[in-house]
Amino acid sequence: MRLPSPQTRRLLVALLLVTNPFWGPALELTGTDYTYESAEITVEENRLVVSDEGARYDMYHGIDGFDCWWGTADTRYCTLEALTLNRTVEVDHPTIVSSTSGYLATDEEYLAYSDGRVYAYNSTWDDGQFVLSTERVSAASALDDVAQSLSTYPDSAAEQAIRQERVRTDEPLWADEGEGRVFEVDGEYYVVYQSGSSGMASNPTAEAILSFFAVVYGVAILLTHD
Repeated sequence: MRLPSPQTRRLLVALLLVTNPFWGPALELTGTDYTYESAEITVEENRLVVSDEGARYDMYHGIDGFDCWWGTADTRYCTLEALTLNRTVEVDHPTIVSSTSGYLATDEEYLAYSDGRVYAYNSTWDDGQFVLSTERVSAASALDDVAQSLSTYPDSAAEQAIRQERVRTDEPLWADEGEGRVFEVDGEYYVVYQSGSSGMASNPTAEAILSFFAVVYGVAILLTHD
């Protein structure tokens, strides 16, 4: 097979450089790649169990639907609500004298601590005090309640992470990119979570500068004569 002449190769390179504004953005040179993995989550003796120790370590951002999950930092409500397990506690606030929003409530419906026990959580304002209460609930029922359908996400990446155990994407699968999601598949439950990311933050300005110099260099090649 005869190779193209040097002049032809130079012309092809020049054309690639000049036309890079059309195909260059697809390379996403300054984008971030995200790695998502999956782990099965089960219920044993009314406790949530993720048997994969490595997965439990990587879920440090927690799981959507369960606050105070394994590996998460000790936040105010995780510490305070731990004092309320299966009972009610009234709490005074030093500066707030009225509330209509349940100020101390978390965004999640359930609390799940390191031993896998699951509690329903409630926080209300009553007669000048915050009233916090928790009640242990069925871990199986809570898991089923939190679980989502794969059809919720048109992108097939979440399903691929379950079927293949790992997938890489150039966009986060959901807004809270670090927080895992529970999915029910054929009667079994899996957590899909972000286990890592690589690359640099997206920088359109840097990409535009690179594209500009590529075009300039391509034109220079085209105008150069032997």
